[in-house]
Amino acid sequence: MKIPHRFENIAGLALAALSLLATAPTMAQTIISNETLVTTTFVVNKKPATAYCSGTGCSARTSMFAPIPVTCPVAAGKTCTFHISLASKTSIGFACGAGCEWLGPTAFYQFLVDGVAPTIGPTDKKGDYIVEKNVSTWSIGTQEDRQSYPVSVLASVTNAVSNSLHKIVVRVGCTDSVPEGGCEATAHWSSMRVDVFKP
Repeated sequence: MKIPHRFENIAGLALAALSLLATAPTMAQTIISNETLVTTTFVVNKKPATAYCSGTGCSARTSMFAPIPVTCPVAAGKTCTFHISLASKTSIGFACGAGCEWLGPTAFYQFLVDGVAPTIGPTDKKGDYIVEKNVSTWSIGTQEDRQSYPVSVLASVTNAVSNSLHKIVVRVGCTDSVPEGGCEATAHWSSMRVDVFKP
């Protein structure tokens, strides 16, 4: 009778430990449910947008689109959730001079909703969503790496008045994070979709 009792204790401890491990990573996530899609806005830009700087350790950003007005169709004091999906062919470049470490800049997209970083995100406090960090390449001379980057962020907005208009700004940027003496990030062709949900 003692052996099964010990087994139950060990099994119980193992399950408790597994439940603690299973919940640890999920504590950082946000779940939003039971929302209804009410509108969708599409934006396409076929003109390139280039962020460039030439100083050691510098950072640059430039707008990919004109500010996008999006309406939250609820009463004053109520909230909407914006799902912002961006797809862009973006190249990241840097001048690799003497002593180049074959590591380059950090590239990011910046998302601002009504002038601030979107909450829920995921972005940092400046609204930056990093797409590449310390781009590496084995070419000689000016380095460039062009990739397609799909990015998605969520923003919760609250209306000041009924059917408030909110502004979304999206920028491409780079930081000379190695540093190598400058960086460049170009968004070539880009499309964006903004889905508006309400509870």
